[in-house]
Amino acid sequence: MNKASRAKLVVVVLSMVLLIASAIDAKQPERTQPEPDSLLSAAQDPKPADPKPAAQQAPPADTLQILKGMPRPQIIQEMRKIAAALGVECNFCYINPFSAETARKSVARLMMRDYTMALKHKDGSELTCNDCHKGQPNPLRTLPFDGAVGKKVPGRQILKGLPDERLTQVMTAFTKALGVECTYCHTSDFDEETPRRQIARFMMTQFTQGLVKKDGSAVTCNDCHQGHGRLLAVLPFPRRPEPQPAKKTDD
Repeated sequence: MNKASRAKLVVVVLSMVLLIASAIDAKQPERTQPEPDSLLSAAQDPKPADPKPAAQQAPPADTLQILKGMPRPQIIQEMRKIAAALGVECNFCYINPFSAETARKSVARLMMRDYTMALKHKDGSELTCNDCHKGQPNPLRTLPFDGAVGKKVPGRQILKGLPDERLTQVMTAFTKALGVECTYCHTSDFDEETPRRQIARFMMTQFTQGLVKKDGSAVTCNDCHQGHGRLLAVLPFPRRPEPQPAKKTDD
């Protein structure tokens, strides 16, 4: 093969290579290059911030019932007050997803509706979560009621000076309000101290004697208990499903 034939062969091969390369490139998806301005913006703008932690988030609008219609900043402020009063974080009431119903969310609504929004101090000041909780989610469990059994407390303390007839009426109202008998608080020795007698005094001084309703009328035990000693235990709050026992399988 002479030089002229070799040159022609090289030209033909190169032409075929270029043709194939052009065909392959044409099949690739079109890539758009960002404009210089967008590149500059991307370089200057930091990455999007992570979502705010739960403590700074307001619940979705569809989960609000008691605070419905309240501005978002005020909702967050109220939620922070509640968390501080109970000494808890947001996950004490909320689970993932945020809109899921929980028993503690229902309890919180009850406490706001029937207590902080329905009652006030006798001096007219508003009632807050912290007035009772003081940093504890279950305040009655942290008060020094234990260890009272066996101590002698002769005479009356809260109802001192009340005529016997009136005292009987008050005690009868207690038992009806809580759905209990006298032995719920008292032993056979009426001078013997018990934790439930201490709790009864606490409830009288902090609630029935210290608070009034918004219209100024008196607060009674039955306003909350309505025939139940442990009122929160019988209310129809949503509860976590109990674990089911594993099914037995035939061998």
